[in-house]
Amino acid sequence: MKLPIVIISYKSITVLDKCLSNLGNDREIFIIENSDYFELKEKIEKKFKNCKVIINEKNYGYGKAANIGFQQLNSKYAFILEPDIIISKNQLIEIEREILNCDEDFALATPLYDDLIDFNKNNDFDKNLDKKDLNINKIENKTKIDLIKGCSLIVNLEKFENKYVFDENFFFFYEDIDLCKRVKKMKENIFVFNKIKIFHEGAKGVNPEINQSYIDFRHWNFFWAKFYYIRKHYGYPYALIKHLSKLIRFTFNCLRFYFISKIEYKKNKFRLLGLVNSILCRKSHLSKKILEK
Repeated sequence: MKLPIVIISYKSITVLDKCLSNLGNDREIFIIENSDYFELKEKIEKKFKNCKVIINEKNYGYGKAANIGFQQLNSKYAFILEPDIIISKNQLIEIEREILNCDEDFALATPLYDDLIDFNKNNDFDKNLDKKDLNINKIENKTKIDLIKGCSLIVNLEKFENKYVFDENFFFFYEDIDLCKRVKKMKENIFVFNKIKIFHEGAKGVNPEINQSYIDFRHWNFFWAKFYYIRKHYGYPYALIKHLSKLIRFTFNCLRFYFISKIEYKKNKFRLLGLVNSILCRKSHLSKKILEK
C-alpha cells in the first residue's frame, strides 16, 4: 500500500520544498496550487519526479482545491497535508501499516501532533463534538475522536459520494469541523493514531512575503466561516443570536481604534467584514481579493 498525498498550496514554494524533501519519491503526490504560479509547477516537478502540480489559476479555497485533488486518485485512501506539515517517509510507512492493521472501518484519521491535542482539548467550535484528551503515551494504537484538523487528514474516499469530501462553500476555516460534523451524522469513525507524532509549524503554509495579507484574510474568513457553519447546522436565527455581540463589538472597536492603532483597527475591520458578509449570505470566495492586493 502506497498512500497517495494531496497538498494544497498558495504560492508556498519555499515551504513546499521543505515538506516534499521528507516524503520520499516512491508515492504519488498531487499539489493543488490555488494561483497562477506556473513557476512553482516547473520547479517542483523538475526537482520531485513523483509530484504532479495542478494549477487552478485562481484561488478556489481549501475545500474545493482538496476535492479537485481527490478526483485525481484511484485509491481507496488519500492523505491530505498542508505544506507546513513535517512528516518523514518512515512515518508514512507507519501510517500505512496502521491503516492496514486497523480492526475498525473509518472515514477519517490522522497521526498525532501538538496543535491537534490543543484543538481537541480547547474545542469550543461545537458543543455536540466531544472533547478528547489525546496523548502519545497511550497504550492503545488509536483513539476514536469527534474532531480532526484539515492540515493532516487521511480520508477514506469510498465514504464520500463521487469523492466530494469538503463543502466547497467554505473558502478557508471550518471546512474540517463541518466535515467532522457530517461524518458524525453518518455514524462513521474518526481516529487518531496515537503512536505516530508529526510536526505542524502552523499558519506557515504561504510565502512569507504575503504574511500581512494572509493575516487579514484569516480574520475575514474565520468569522465568515463560523457564522456559516452555525447557520448550516443550527439555523439562521440561532447563528444571528450567537454573533450579535461580536457584531456590536467589532463595530465599536473599528471606531475606537481608527485613530489610535492601525493594527487593532485592521484586525477588527476584517473580522467585521467577514461576519457581515456571512450574515448577508454572500460567498466566502470574496475574501480572496485580500490576498490579491
